[in-house]
Amino acid sequence: MSMSTEPRVTLTTATDTVEFGAKSGRLLSFRSRSAPDQEFIEAGAVAPAFVVQYLDDGRRYRQLTSSQAENVEVSVREEGGKVTLTACYRRLGGLDLDVTTTVWAAPDARFSYWSIALANDADLLITDVQFPFVVLRYRLAGSPGSEALLWPYWAGSLVKSPRPQDLLPDCPHTWQMRPENAPWSHYPGEITAQFMAYYNDRAGIYIACQDDSGRIKRIRPVHHQPGLRPGITHVGDWPRR
Repeated sequence: MSMSTEPRVTLTTATDTVEFGAKSGRLLSFRSRSAPDQEFIEAGAVAPAFVVQYLDDGRRYRQLTSSQAENVEVSVREEGGKVTLTACYRRLGGLDLDVTTTVWAAPDARFSYWSIALANDADLLITDVQFPFVVLRYRLAGSPGSEALLWPYWAGSLVKSPRPQDLLPDCPHTWQMRPENAPWSHYPGEITAQFMAYYNDRAGIYIACQDDSGRIKRIRPVHHQPGLRPGITHVGDWPRR
């Protein structure tokens, strides 16, 4: 379903307006209320709501996305000004694996809050879950070249006016903890904080994890054709069943 025709659900915080597909649960729009004409989300990208990678019986990597659910149910609940969007994805890839994503926002809240839960009755050996799935425009509506990406790699990396050639490609291998794939490049480790930010001279978007237990994550910007993805994947220790 194209982003232009799918009905939308709108959530509003004190600073931002966020829109999701009413049938797919995918992120379709992010705009700062201080610059409402500037769209951050890349409409030309094929972006799911999440990605799940796992090892099959032959210890080979496999991947499932939200678009492979046999059934998707999106519901919205409003209570005291707080709006909660819940999307339930049933039987991913025909397996006994269900995923539920939840996003809530309120007009007096600084941020929107996102969470994901898995019901792994397929007994899969899950290696990572990529969520939230956000693909941004390289060129925003501010002054040309004012875009910048802040990535907490070691002491911190500021990539000014990022372009596709500056980033790794967003492919399954990029997120896998393989010996040849810099398996130490994660949080906690070379990645020293659990956030990324992308902004220009008009507004910005900030994505962070509320996790004080230090669970392992890969946090890195990648090129997801035709946009920039500030990717976060939650690695390891996903329970079987």
